[in-house]
Amino acid sequence: MSFQFQTRLGLGTWQMGESARSEAQEIAAIASAIEMGYQLIDTAEMYGSGQAEILIGKALQRVGKNTRDHLQIVSKVLPSNASTKGTITACERSIQRMGCEYLDCYLLHWQGSYSYEATLEGFIKLQERGLIRSYGISNFDAPDVNDWLAAEQNVGSPYQTVCNQVYYALNARGIEYDLIPLMQEKNIALMAYSPLGGGGLMRDPKLIGLAKEAGLTPAQVALAWVLRQPNAVAIPKTVHPERLKENLSAANLVLDDALLKALDQIFAPPIQKKPLMVI
Repeated sequence: MSFQFQTRLGLGTWQMGESARSEAQEIAAIASAIEMGYQLIDTAEMYGSGQAEILIGKALQRVGKNTRDHLQIVSKVLPSNASTKGTITACERSIQRMGCEYLDCYLLHWQGSYSYEATLEGFIKLQERGLIRSYGISNFDAPDVNDWLAAEQNVGSPYQTVCNQVYYALNARGIEYDLIPLMQEKNIALMAYSPLGGGGLMRDPKLIGLAKEAGLTPAQVALAWVLRQPNAVAIPKTVHPERLKENLSAANLVLDDALLKALDQIFAPPIQKKPLMVI
């Protein structure tokens, strides 16, 4: 059976682990998210130079190791570590930092100097050892996805790329032009990072007005809009308990056609190819 995400909305941890002063609040936020029903946590070895993963490990200890079976944990290898051997070593380090025994999905964070074949060989070995349950990519535009899939064929992988994590939000719609159609054709899930536009969308007066009319918050509208895409998950980051609840509630919202049209008027869909936005 192929790997699937068991939830549509997870917790992102980018910018966590960067300050010792924030550690207690961040551990509490991750633990609270798990306790309120979040089933997906996204991280990377780059975040806080491994500190974000350590925070996740501490949160897992706080909520109890038996919760691990109900979670899906995603991490990423830096391009500078993405040789075959380096990928394996980086993954082992991530697992050790989190004390989580395995990763549900392991991604190449972005393209680097190592061949895709080299990274894929590492992913395959990790999956054969049971250290990861699936693999994917991050910050890959349409041509890059095609090159990656060609490399996957070259190495004869018995597994399939399950997701591409990219920046996607109301104010960053460029991937709708060609990347999303390609991913849907290849059955690659869309994992949207910074789905709230880095927080800027929450201050947009037009979005605030539309959300108020719909009886929703701007965050709920922005997240439900991302999740209108089939086979999509969103991973907003927050350390505030009320925001955690607000974001999670968006997982089951369906925006009506009138609201979707109004959003298109404010945040126009792309009419031509645009460079992939990365933040």
